[in-house]
Amino acid sequence: MVPTNKPRNFLNIGLLIAGLFLIGWRLVLPGSAGSLNQSAEEGAQIFQQSCQACHSIGKGDLVGPDLQGVTQRRDAAWLVQFITQPDVVLASGDTVAQELLQKYGVPMPYLGITEAQAQSLIAYLEAPDAVAAAPAAPALPAGQAAAGKALFTGQTSLANGGTPCIACHSTLGVGSAGGGVLGPDLTNVNTRLGTAGLTSALQTLPFPTMQGIFNTRPLTQQEQSDLLAYLQQTDQQTVVSSAMNINLFWGIGIGGAVILSAIMLLFWPRQRQSISARLRATSSATRK
Repeated sequence: MVPTNKPRNFLNIGLLIAGLFLIGWRLVLPGSAGSLNQSAEEGAQIFQQSCQACHSIGKGDLVGPDLQGVTQRRDAAWLVQFITQPDVVLASGDTVAQELLQKYGVPMPYLGITEAQAQSLIAYLEAPDAVAAAPAAPALPAGQAAAGKALFTGQTSLANGGTPCIACHSTLGVGSAGGGVLGPDLTNVNTRLGTAGLTSALQTLPFPTMQGIFNTRPLTQQEQSDLLAYLQQTDQQTVVSSAMNINLFWGIGIGGAVILSAIMLLFWPRQRQSISARLRATSSATRK
């Protein structure tokens, strides 16, 4: 009887089918190489539209932290939740979110990013070429602080019709009645954000309340430069102005004390006289 290899043939055919099935499954399964590439491409677009205003990848901190290596520093589930619901995470008392707020002084805004988009963004941040692919912000021309102050206060209108900064913000000593209170005081914004962060914020105006105003009326590069120069100057003058305020306080106090002393020296002798003595002196003067 001639032996057959049917069991082995069936085994080989089974292994072949299983291999083909696994290959096909890898091609369609989310997380496969093809899907990851597609997700990373979508993530790159999301980063450019929603993230690069406040973050860089490998180019240093801006308004928020540099995101290079963030997928190694933070758990993926935490990243998805923080990207999609930053306000909820912060309100929950999350330690990392609180530390980021304390360090950068600006809360992560709610941007309406979905969980699927957050996954794509994470795939992009994990891509080895993300650093090279991240676009660099264009360099600004030289700015003039005086021109920036005129733009800030509305003395000079913004070229594209945007609302002047003073409508929502104030700085030290600007205007007789100060500025608006809808947004934060910008006196020390250069210290809070750093020059790179402030430059990025002026270039992109990323905050939700500003997007509604400036989305279709962006600042020109020269306006960005002039406002940057003004806010840097205001930041530098804060210490000087504080010292002047202290000196003014002491000057007013000492001057007031001198005036009060003079008044007391002038009227105190009369106060020492009795009422009857003053009446006699008045009656005597009247008879004369």
